[in-house]
Amino acid sequence: MPRILILGLVAGLIAGLLVGGFHNIFTVPVIERAIDFEEAQAALAEPNSPDEAPLISLGTQRWGMAVGGGIYGAVLGIVFAAGFTLMRKAVPDWKPLALAVVVATLGFWALSLFPFIRYPLNPPGVGDEGTLTDRQGFQIMFMFFSVVGVGVLMYGVKAIREGAADASIKLKMYGGAMLAYGAYNVIMFFAFPANPDEVAVPIDLLELFRALTMTGQFLTWALMAAGVVAGLYWYQHRDEKTGNRFDPVTGQPVRT
Repeated sequence: MPRILILGLVAGLIAGLLVGGFHNIFTVPVIERAIDFEEAQAALAEPNSPDEAPLISLGTQRWGMAVGGGIYGAVLGIVFAAGFTLMRKAVPDWKPLALAVVVATLGFWALSLFPFIRYPLNPPGVGDEGTLTDRQGFQIMFMFFSVVGVGVLMYGVKAIREGAADASIKLKMYGGAMLAYGAYNVIMFFAFPANPDEVAVPIDLLELFRALTMTGQFLTWALMAAGVVAGLYWYQHRDEKTGNRFDPVTGQPVRT
């Protein structure tokens, strides 16, 4: 198994667990306030309806958020490892730190920020339950096509780097690739329908929830990138100390 995949899994898992703890401390209280508000609004609309006990206890929700964060981070770690490998092929002269920063930035944009711009996140339980499946389906599809766009851009950079010899031609082709990627994003943004549901929670509560959610996403990618870079340099230092020559990313022997 390539080293980068192991590092991505481990770093993503740890980052996800840490961010899960962050959400337990800061985001869960906001979710509770949003749920209380929704329940109060429902009670005003139907004052004679019986009170319903929560399906999941608060303690279970907190543990579930931590475990779910770890699993989500591990999945992102696999995505990060794949992106790192692809980016390294496109720009093999870059250092691991530069590669990790670019991959984390592109991953955050493609899987977190860009989908959030089109489909801003709402607290659990907010919105029409009848449209929940459709909304989640559109979000997943949007994320998929967003990742595809970044992947094609990486392949384009690799092809330009290997195919064009003149520096000025390369620069123009890089600019053309970025314009094509930008046009792709604009088309995709307007091709997907917006969230039709009205958000009834107070705007300050909604903005706080969304800010904390995106902060958690940013921390996940940042911590994961830092963990992968630290692991790669540790592998490199260990191999140099023992006199071995292995590629720090793949773990394969380096030919001299």
